Amino acid sequence: MSFRKIISLSIGISCLVLLVSGLLSYILPYSRITASLHTIFGLIFSVGILLHLRNNFRPIKNYIKSKFLPLILLAVLSIALVSFLDTPPVSTIMDFGARQKAASERTSDRSQYELIEMNTGNDLNISIDLLRSTHYWHPQMAIWIEDEQGNYVETLFVSKATARGLFFGGRTKDNFKSFDTENKSTSEYRRVNALPVWSRKRGVVYSDGSYVPSREEPLPDAISGATITDSFILSTSTSPKSRFTLRIEINVAFDDNEYYSEYDFPDDEVFHNGTGQLGQPSIVFESKIDMNDGRDYYLMELIGHGHHSAQTGDIDPDLSTLTTALELVERIVVGVNDTAL
Repeated sequence: MSFRKIISLSIGISCLVLLVSGLLSYILPYSRITASLHTIFGLIFSVGILLHLRNNFRPIKNYIKSKFLPLILLAVLSIALVSFLDTPPVSTIMDFGARQKAASERTSDRSQYELIEMNTGNDLNISIDLLRSTHYWHPQMAIWIEDEQGNYVETLFVSKATARGLFFGGRTKDNFKSFDTENKSTSEYRRVNALPVWSRKRGVVYSDGSYVPSREEPLPDAISGATITDSFILSTSTSPKSRFTLRIEINVAFDDNEYYSEYDFPDDEVFHNGTGQLGQPSIVFESKIDMNDGRDYYLMELIGHGHHSAQTGDIDPDLSTLTTALELVERIVVGVNDTAL
């Protein structure tokens, strides 16, 4: 078999695998096997194309002189621009794929998750299915509901350390993974910059002027729980609502990078408050729930990050300064069911 035939067959087989793995990635939840196949055969396809270009350089050179080349380039640039701006029809296609992914999550293997139930006595049941990613480690987390106008309604869950104002000193970037289990806490701090979007959205100002609960004024156990250390399915509930927004804010300590390190923001006392837990700011996910659209599941979207020292409760959509903070979560699926209907 000639070298040209080997290249052509390699390109053809790779194209077929890319087609199948691409379709599977589009409509099904993330799979490492599917991702690996798509990546490896993508590399094989790329090498094959380069060799194909080398073997057919002369005819391809003639194609470049075609009068249709400007139209082809214009079409390619238009598709790239529409994809970058996430406008129809690309956004429509991607939204459809997201809905298919969300619907397929109904069959998740629950044995791989922490199962958590709290405050399940209301008619509108909510399940939150979070699959952790590479850098998910003992995060602080808040889950809350807002109305259609963006007004705070209620908190469904918040990590106990935030709910009670209990963060322990003595942790360092080198020992934090074993620190909690070895019970070496030396003193207590309030990490007021952990979840700034949630804390500011609540709008509760405590006696010291902070928006974060303290040991003297903790949040009730009904909405607080231990730090969730793995993938989880949280079952909770709320009173019936037609439309609302569900948000999740997550923050991991000691994930500093070149933009958020001990050398950055030298005059910011909150960022450098002595806890040894400075790092990248919180990330915020969102789903807009409409109980009349016939959907039972929603895929949450990453919409931005909080302020690094909680000076505001704004969400910054610019994620360019974040690195490992973008690898905390693989995906979050929200399920809703109104038992009163």
